[in-house]
Amino acid sequence: MARGTSDFAPGKKRCVTRPENPFAAEGVGALYAKGRPYHHPRALARALAMLGETHVRRGLDVACGTAMSTRALREIADEVVGADRSPEMLAAAPRGEGIAYVRSTAEELPFPAGSFDAITVSSGVHWFDQPRFFAEAHRLLAPGGWVTLYDHYFLGEMADVPAFAEWTRVAFDRYPLPDRSPQVGDPRSEVPEGFVKVGDEFYGDDIDMTQDEFIAYEMSLSPFVAAVDRGSRREEVAGWLRETTSDFFAGVAVRTISFLGSVTGLRPVWP
Repeated sequence: MARGTSDFAPGKKRCVTRPENPFAAEGVGALYAKGRPYHHPRALARALAMLGETHVRRGLDVACGTAMSTRALREIADEVVGADRSPEMLAAAPRGEGIAYVRSTAEELPFPAGSFDAITVSSGVHWFDQPRFFAEAHRLLAPGGWVTLYDHYFLGEMADVPAFAEWTRVAFDRYPLPDRSPQVGDPRSEVPEGFVKVGDEFYGDDIDMTQDEFIAYEMSLSPFVAAVDRGSRREEVAGWLRETTSDFFAGVAVRTISFLGSVTGLRPVWP
């Protein structure tokens, strides 16, 4: 499952076979927790406004990763459960009052029917068998419950630095995106069976980053994680990132990196 931030803007597809998940690799949890920006409360605020909600009694965060999305859900919920298939990710997730974790796939979640008032997925649904996941989500939601899917896309753009777009092309040619689930389309455009779409929204969410922060972020993206999983040394990949981006950060403390956020709100329907 993916966690926290998607790798690049929607529209690019490389799905051929059901992939193994590179985010289960050793050491990725710490990289992920260090590198990903905490955009989750901003996305959830938009989701709540879309759904007309303000509070959740019990929430489930699927593909929780290192729990940035779980922490954000906890801010509006009495108690939350974060679920992820990767023990490496869960080991890096912070513990706290009102938060529990379970190791589980998205398609077979170990809870009774009607257990949750809300289910969130942050940048994870593209790794799922989506029909099976949405069937589980439908089963687990109590009456009046809702699902929100939200993503955060790296656009490959840097404010006032046009040459950065070419760097992005070179970087993703050198470190290609790993395959994701080939089974379904985009849930933003195809409403899952058993649900109605309340709304969806795209919005700009630019973030200022130092070079160290940018490298940490890139090292948490699936192309670079997968490169290490395929045998490249992590230090080699990070070194290439530092060397090839140094000119962009010369003489400046931070650069503004362009991201695109998306939020989709769904509610279950029953016969």
